[in-house]
Amino acid sequence: MPITLKLYRPLSPRERQILYHVVQGNENKEIAHKLSISEQTVKNHMSMIMTKMGVRNRVQVAVLAIQTRLVGELDA
Repeated sequence: MPITLKLYRPLSPRERQILYHVVQGNENKEIAHKLSISEQTVKNHMSMIMTKMGVRNRVQVAVLAIQTRLVGELDA
């Protein structure tokens, strides 16, 4: 039975971009550079992503995104 992810609040377009890069294995500094934002902004978005997904760290974010096929819906 496939795992489903029910977000109480959907991810914003920017959060979805950051999630894509997290799943690709990029670190905050790399994500910040690629998206032309500060590293602190990436950290803020990651905090919100973890809250919305109900997980505690970026590994759990990536695993859950892959398991629920959320990454398949993301645009690079």
